[in-house]
Amino acid sequence: MNNRFFSTLALRNIRSNKQLYIPYLLSSLTIVAMFYLMASLLTNKFVQERSSSLPMLFMIGCVVIGIFSVIFILYTNSFLIKRRKKEIGLYGILGLEKKHVAKILFFETLFTSLVSIAAGLLAGLIFGRLFFMLLNFMLRLPAEIEYSTDLLTALATTALFLGIFGMTYLYNVSQFTFANPIKLLKGKQEGEKEPKGSIILFILSLIFLGWGYGISITIPDPIEAISKFFLAVLFVIIGTYLLFISGSIFILKALKNNKRIYYRPGAFISISGMLYRMKQNAVGLANICILASMVIIAVSTTVTMFVGAEETLTNRYSHENNIKVFGDQEDIGAINSRFFELQEQLRKETESAGLSVAEAENFRYQTMMGRLEDQKFVFEDSSAESELPVILEILPLEDFNQMSGNSYSLADDEALFYHSTGTYEEDALTIGEQTYQITPIKNEFGGDMELTESIALVVPDVAHIEQLKKDFELQFPDSTYLTIDANISWNTTGTEEEKRAFAEHMNSEYGWDSPNKGSLYTSQILEREEWYSLNGGFLFLGIFLGLLFTIGTVLITYFKQVSEGFDDREKFQIMQKVGLDKEMIHDSTRSQIVWMFLLPIVFATIHVSFAYPIVRKLLLLFGVTNEVTWLLSFIGVVIAFATIYWMIYRVTSKVYYSIVK
Repeated sequence: MNNRFFSTLALRNIRSNKQLYIPYLLSSLTIVAMFYLMASLLTNKFVQERSSSLPMLFMIGCVVIGIFSVIFILYTNSFLIKRRKKEIGLYGILGLEKKHVAKILFFETLFTSLVSIAAGLLAGLIFGRLFFMLLNFMLRLPAEIEYSTDLLTALATTALFLGIFGMTYLYNVSQFTFANPIKLLKGKQEGEKEPKGSIILFILSLIFLGWGYGISITIPDPIEAISKFFLAVLFVIIGTYLLFISGSIFILKALKNNKRIYYRPGAFISISGMLYRMKQNAVGLANICILASMVIIAVSTTVTMFVGAEETLTNRYSHENNIKVFGDQEDIGAINSRFFELQEQLRKETESAGLSVAEAENFRYQTMMGRLEDQKFVFEDSSAESELPVILEILPLEDFNQMSGNSYSLADDEALFYHSTGTYEEDALTIGEQTYQITPIKNEFGGDMELTESIALVVPDVAHIEQLKKDFELQFPDSTYLTIDANISWNTTGTEEEKRAFAEHMNSEYGWDSPNKGSLYTSQILEREEWYSLNGGFLFLGIFLGLLFTIGTVLITYFKQVSEGFDDREKFQIMQKVGLDKEMIHDSTRSQIVWMFLLPIVFATIHVSFAYPIVRKLLLLFGVTNEVTWLLSFIGVVIAFATIYWMIYRVTSKVYYSIVK
């Protein structure tokens, strides 16, 4: 017998089992398309240019979808081969050797994998372009975002899924290599053993979930959140799989052992049915839970960024016009004269443009790095090995009162104190040779204080700042990073056109490309369009990923319902033969299906709730400080996704009932 015979037989098998293979092929090609779309975003020009953290986030997405692809394709393939065991056993009875059956399975796997990969790549390319066109039309961004991919991405996708389908082939061969034909002939009719719940795996699931939740809750600052985010996600994913696979069975068996609950007609059927459903579909439910969590986080965070764009812009640029004045390492007094002279100069330039200063905020400050030890701030050089030093900003009282509108007064040994983490509760603080009695104040220094552990110290006058600088230089004489700098910010009266014209003039005089290198101008007005474009781009990507993950959720749910329908069809007939009426069977089965649908969305909501602290820290990197905006976005996305999920339930449950009846 040659290969043509085996390939022809394989094609005939696929056609004769099309009721099983069509959902399998649709599932596989969709998974291929999902991974290909995600991988394409890694090389997308928009993603590369928007933020240095985006490629890393999409790399995490690729890893998660890659792992999900392995689990899901193996899961759907196991259902497929289970229903074909009788057919494979028949080959052995008819005289085919195991190596011949292996060849048939090889060609079946080859044909299905090639169709799935080719169709998936084509679908990814087409739908990628369609999604980008649709979202560009919906969001109407200033510049269209183009979908792009390359040959390397297609080859990497092909290699990954050839490997996954190779694993399915090895699994399929193993199913009949070590089994006798008579046992295979019984196939799916062979009685199932009761699933085992492991207390160890249940405890491990709680440990991993608690570990992931703990990282999110205790994360101290946004900088560390970047490095710990992937670790937290990994622990939650592992914990979710363990909880659904073993923990759910452990809980159901505990209910079964409770005679008062279990020995009731409705509870008896429901608990027993759910016990076997969880054995078969725990992985699918865990996948749905993880995808639902991704949808909620991706869409809610990007919606938050877009809705809060104006507030974020204000946090980043406190006024319409902002100039940072750089100090001189050698001439400390230069910043003082430059600070007051530039304020007067800028006032005159504003008036010469036909405008007047409406609001102003001007202050000098010294930035140092170090760490807190008891009641002392210990200096560190910029080259210190500490990864995340405490940032100390020192302001003179005169400037602080002007910028905050307060009228504090300080003795020579007193200071005002703000600590971003709020963990320093002492009454005094020693810096260098100076010891200050401190009075806590609220944050008047901007959202940047929340990015990492920071301290703001308001001292009686500039002389104190100069003395602290000298104390630092005694300890680190070769340091070059320490200078006293200043910020000058102001709003103007006038029309939007006049303000824009003035901002463009100031940008040419004091911006990045200006000849004046001692200061740097930034404008809220000039940055607004770019900022909305950036946030609109993130919203674009969030909706794109949300659509992608929602499609994956629909796909898994549909396949789960189809597989359960085939498995439950014979069970329905058996229950009717033992005297249970159709209405009771229908009600108990319906309650099981409802629970199967509720569990993933409930746990996804719990996951995202615990993810709130770490996501909030990451949003601070983009200047988003309004927690109400994030909370409303989160609630809105959860409700929207739950509505879509309910629609999926309605449609797929009809598919299920059409099969079992």
